[in-house]
Amino acid sequence: MTGTRRKALGALALPAALTLSVLAAPATAQPARPAASTASAAPAKPNIVLILADDLGWADVSTPLTTAGHPNDYIETPAVARLAQQGVAFDNAYASQNCAPSRAELLTGLYPTRPDNNIYQVDDLNRGGSETLLVGPAQGLPDGAPDLPGRVTTVGETLRGAGYTTGYVGKFHVAEHDSDITSVHGFDENIGGSSAGQPGAYHAKAGVFASEIGPGLDAFGAPYTQQYVDANIKPYARGEDPAAVNALVGTDKHVTDAVTDATIDFVDRHKDAPFFAFMGSYAVHNPVSAGQARADLLAKYRQKKPGTGISNAAYAALTEGLDQGVARVVDHLETTPDPRNPGHALADNTVVVFASDNGGLGTYTDNGPLRGQKGELHEGGLRVPLIAWSANPALVRGGRVDSTPVDTIDYYPTFAALAGAALPAGQPLDGKDLSRLFADPAATVDRDALYWHLPGYLAENGRDQRPQSVIRSGRWKLVFDYETHSAALYDLVNDLGETHDLAGEQKAVAHSLGLKLINWLEQTHAPLATLRAGHEPISFPVLGKTYSGGQITRHVGENVTVQPGQEMPFVLPRVQ
Repeated sequence: MTGTRRKALGALALPAALTLSVLAAPATAQPARPAASTASAAPAKPNIVLILADDLGWADVSTPLTTAGHPNDYIETPAVARLAQQGVAFDNAYASQNCAPSRAELLTGLYPTRPDNNIYQVDDLNRGGSETLLVGPAQGLPDGAPDLPGRVTTVGETLRGAGYTTGYVGKFHVAEHDSDITSVHGFDENIGGSSAGQPGAYHAKAGVFASEIGPGLDAFGAPYTQQYVDANIKPYARGEDPAAVNALVGTDKHVTDAVTDATIDFVDRHKDAPFFAFMGSYAVHNPVSAGQARADLLAKYRQKKPGTGISNAAYAALTEGLDQGVARVVDHLETTPDPRNPGHALADNTVVVFASDNGGLGTYTDNGPLRGQKGELHEGGLRVPLIAWSANPALVRGGRVDSTPVDTIDYYPTFAALAGAALPAGQPLDGKDLSRLFADPAATVDRDALYWHLPGYLAENGRDQRPQSVIRSGRWKLVFDYETHSAALYDLVNDLGETHDLAGEQKAVAHSLGLKLINWLEQTHAPLATLRAGHEPISFPVLGKTYSGGQITRHVGENVTVQPGQEMPFVLPRVQ
């Protein structure tokens, strides 16, 4: 997208307290770090570390840089804030509206509407009861499971083909079988990944994690020892009661710490060659409760003054626990000599990307000023924190905010470009290469719009998402509703909270975006929801174009009638 806003951090007025907390050293001294790289060119085949949070909302981090100046004033994430300040912080970063489609997009680089993806949400597309007007189509595999087909080439396979050792740690979710992660989806190692969408329980019991967590993580599930606490908890404990930290000794290991341990272990075992480490955090997905949080962090937040939004101590503790894991991984990269680059640390030839898979769940957090939450196509369900960081400015020229609208589908081509990997033949990727944005403040992305499509319902547990298609182009966002055959238009520059529908005032803009959206639906052969069996046929006048059945049809002032079992069409907004 062109005409986007890029800001150097020197031009931002950061709160003094935040700046100090970002730059402050950990509570105890860290090992001396090898000299930083002074190379002017990017080394060949940099290591890639992707840290993907689960359900971490756009407004759940304590930095203003990824949140367009709206940091969380209750949850503390100093490691994420440090990466944002030193790296490239994206404040218009998007994902899908919930876990499964985001992970499928990331792994395939394809929109859900593509047949090699076909995953739109967790479970199925009819999570709205038996009385909804429309019925969502089948998704995923032939049995309806929201899992990736074996025929698709994943980013893991592409990087492995370029000579990378690929490791998956933590939540995977979109594999039909746990073994598919390594046998089908391109990862040399799977440590803790499974087809489950949540951890079941955050703490191991006698060194064994819940059945939802892959058994490979049990090797890192032993109870806390004094040595472990001294080395891995105390250096990152900020504002915690020392007695509460020491009291962890002998208690059950938290899965967030185990995922961090396994990621560092993978890095150490494969640092002699380029590696791709995918750290899929289980945090901060539910279950969220006092018993799921690490006790020392829970005690800290129970004593802390509430913030302006929802101040859930257990959720905050899970979030800061994840942040401590980020700090540990980055510190390890900065302090570990690189065998491929003598005299330098791994961080000098590694790109770290931190992101989340969707917006925050309103049960536990507040996505304000954004509207909506996880599971919905409002900004609160779609926007996520995203940061790229490296110690090598040839890889990531940091210290700035990039306002280019970017999406989870972009990670695949970005990582492939960093690796010098050939993209899969016959699998046209929908994402764009962001590596140029990482390294060059003047770079742009050649893309006019981003798209979302949900041909079903998620109307439960406080959410009210119905069949819709969405386009974001520049400052504008158009939302088409299939139940009402109507479109809403929002100016996201002046109305971040999507409170003012401008479709009636800006008909030409709505029509222009609608034209792009209908063409995209046809190009990707998007399936639509159908009228529920037993419902009376629905007729409505159309002057212009509709999309259904995989094709666009032009109408000249005629009634369109939808029979039960037929797709409810997309109707192009009229100019007049």
